[in-house]
Amino acid sequence: MIQNFTTKTVREIALEMPLTTKVFENYKIDYCCGGNRLFNEACQTAGVDIETVVAEISNCLENVENTEFDWLSNASLSALIEYIVDKHHVYTRNEIKNLKPLMAKVADRHGELHPELLELEAHFTDLCNELSPYMVKEEQILFPFIIKMDEFRRGKSVVPVSCFGTVKNPVRMMLLEHDTAGDILRQMRAVSGDYKIPENACPSLTALLTRLEAFEKDLHQHIHLENNLLFPRAIEFENEIFSIKG
Repeated sequence: MIQNFTTKTVREIALEMPLTTKVFENYKIDYCCGGNRLFNEACQTAGVDIETVVAEISNCLENVENTEFDWLSNASLSALIEYIVDKHHVYTRNEIKNLKPLMAKVADRHGELHPELLELEAHFTDLCNELSPYMVKEEQILFPFIIKMDEFRRGKSVVPVSCFGTVKNPVRMMLLEHDTAGDILRQMRAVSGDYKIPENACPSLTALLTRLEAFEKDLHQHIHLENNLLFPRAIEFENEIFSIKG
């Protein structure tokens, strides 16, 4: 069945139908940092035909019954945070650890003939420097506070007290860092030619480009869950708590 997405934002579509994110990835439609755009506008920005995307989404939804992300919309904030940390933070840290030496190896061996690899390495280094402290701040400051709000809302804890005032303050900073990471990802994709593997590429270069593209997709899902689900609900919870407290 053909869906009517005219009045919906990409964020709303991705939250209501998580499988659509696979289609958005294929057409390079930003559903995480730029998720507040209306669907038609997002398609036009990506330079893709709206009817083609709608048809592919409809086909995708008709042929797959469910997805592992379906439960997240109704999960507690504590469960959502656990999922983000266990699935995305752990993956990101492991891939940063593994991709750094692979990136250095490929750039060293092929950078002279392919200077774009040196530029790719520089962007990847910037991304790693952005992501590593960002995840620590979430895990040590923001996430514990959100978990305490979740527990209070369910009658399992006292009213949480923060060192940053309203939760909107760290959320605002996280959103800015997400935007920065998104910009770097776009630069990496442009420099790499959409991660297209060159003819006669060595195994190391093939592995690097394949894993960088997978890294990008995982980070898109990671940012989507925080920007479009966790953070708005955390702000909503805080508003409820202060209402209860008053």
